[in-house]
Order: sequence, then structure tokens, then C-alpha cells
Amino acid sequence: MLFYACFGFSQQWKDSLQTARKLYKEGKYVASLEKYKAAQKTAPKNVDLSDEMAQSAYKSNEFKQAEKLYKQSSSKKASADQKAKTYHNIGNAKLKQKNYKEAVEAYKEALRNNSKDEETRYNLAEAMKKQKNQDKNQDKNQDNKTKDERQKTQENKQQQQQNKPEEKKQQENQNKEEKQNSEQNQASQKEQKSQLDDKKTDRMLDDLVKKEMETKKKLGSNKGKNKSSKTGKDW
Repeated sequence: MLFYACFGFSQQWKDSLQTARKLYKEGKYVASLEKYKAAQKTAPKNVDLSDEMAQSAYKSNEFKQAEKLYKQSSSKKASADQKAKTYHNIGNAKLKQKNYKEAVEAYKEALRNNSKDEETRYNLAEAMKKQKNQDKNQDKNQDNKTKDERQKTQENKQQQQQNKPEEKKQQENQNKEEKQNSEQNQASQKEQKSQLDDKKTDRMLDDLVKKEMETKKKLGSNKGKNKSSKTGKDW
């Protein structure tokens, strides 16, 4: 019974692998990748389909996944030639992702394992050229950004300078208004003080008039008494 179960699993992954390879040849890379994954799940532990899966992923434009699968298989490569091919493929996947810097490093690693691979050497030159252009564009974009920032700063400065006369005028008007208010307050206080002084003077005059009248009245009274005494007959 166990034999039949093992045979069934063995046949299952082989069928999936056969279908995957057939679909790959037909150019049906997405479907091929799914079949490769199914075959890998049921394949024996010593069977590694990473390279074929990576190739299907690469053809499906799944470059990130292809890169991951190539890296997965690189640790299992024993010979320098096999490692060179794997790093070459990693470089291709990185190149497609426009990760030129890491693509250059991958191609260099491939050449360290096989210095005679002219295709890798050519790809390395292309990656270096693209990296140089990318760096140049980044520098240009940075320069443009810096230039835009400087221009914006200059425009803000000019705008501030243009606003200064208006702000100065507003400040002058405000100062003038405050001065007028202050003068009005002072005039009002002065007038109030003058009115108080006038009232005080009037009261003083009234007091003087009253005192003078009282004095005259007293003098008049005393004069009458003195006159009566002088004309009276004493016999």
C-alpha cells in the first residue's frame, strides 16, 4: 500500500514537471511557472527545480521572483561554471529591474567564476553604461531640484522685498493714526483740565463775593448803631 502511495506521488510530480516543460516550450510561461511550483512541492528533496522555475518567472516578466529563485539555486551550485551561469542570470534579472548597480556586481561575480564568458562581459559593459547614465540623470534631477529650490527662495525674497514698501506704508499709517489718537487724548485731557480750572476759579470768585457782601452788611449794621447814639438827646 505504501509503495503505491509513493509511486503515486512520484508520478504526480513527474507529470507536473512534464506539463510545465511542455507549457514553457509553447511560450505559456505563466502557466508553466505554476506547474513548476506544483511539481516542486511533491518532488523528492534532492530534486531542485529552481533554475527552470526562475526561467519561467523571467519569461513571465516576474523579474523579482526570478532573481529570488536564481539566488536560491546559486547556493546549491558546486562548479564555477554553474555559479557563473547563475550569477549571469541574476545580473539579467537585476538589469530588467533597472537595478544597474547590483546588476554590475552580479556580472562581475559571474566573470570571477568564468572570465571567458563574452556574453557576460558584454552585459557587464551595458550595465555599467546604464548605471552611468542613471547616475547622471539622478545628478541632473538633483541639480534641477536644487535650482528650483534656489529659484523659489529668490522669488520669495523678491516677494518679501516687494511687500516691504506696502508694509512700511501700513506701519507709517498705523503710527500716524496712533499719534493722532494720542494728540486727541491729550487735547481732551487738557480741555477737561481747563474746564476744571474754570469751575474752580468761579467758585473762588463766588466765595469772595459772598465774603465781601457779608463784610459790607456787617459794616452797614455797625454804622447805623453808631449814628443813633450820636443824635439822641440826653436831658
